[in-house]
Amino acid sequence: MNETPSLTARALPASIALTAGALALAYGLNGSWSIVIAIAVLGGLWLLGLWRGWGWTASVGLACFVIIAAVGLGMSLRGIWMLAGVVGALSAWDLDHFAHQLRKSGQVKGARTLERRHLQRLLIVDGASLLLGAVALGARIEFSFGAALLLGALATLGLTRAIGFLRRQGEGSADPRRTGDQRIDSQE
Repeated sequence: MNETPSLTARALPASIALTAGALALAYGLNGSWSIVIAIAVLGGLWLLGLWRGWGWTASVGLACFVIIAAVGLGMSLRGIWMLAGVVGALSAWDLDHFAHQLRKSGQVKGARTLERRHLQRLLIVDGASLLLGAVALGARIEFSFGAALLLGALATLGLTRAIGFLRRQGEGSADPRRTGDQRIDSQE
């Protein structure tokens, strides 16, 4: 089995720490210290799960951090910190699954290149998400309920189609066992 590639091994715990830090900062500025402690414990458990190889911690951590961010928005905490927390949690979840796929694939030719490309794409998506999210948080547009429902349905349809397109496009290159025309060097 491969070890977690070194760039991902550094980026993953950093994403978890930044996620917990952004959410804890927002709750701390509000004086909600018990939630700050819960966020720190949750981040620590995710890191422990990463270190111990517990595969379920990424999905549980993502779900918990998204719920914590949603509750923070409901408490009128700064949206930018909630956005940063969700983007960081999604990144950590993605990196965890990427590292898991590489580990279970065995020896992969061009693993460093694959890892670097994955991290570059993830940084672009993270940057775009933070930028668009910040613009959306600053914009005040009022819609009727019907228009908001229609826009939500269109956004969901568009996102579903975009994900499907990306999956079809990336079937060959997204498979960590193949990069371009390279083949697996199995070590059984």
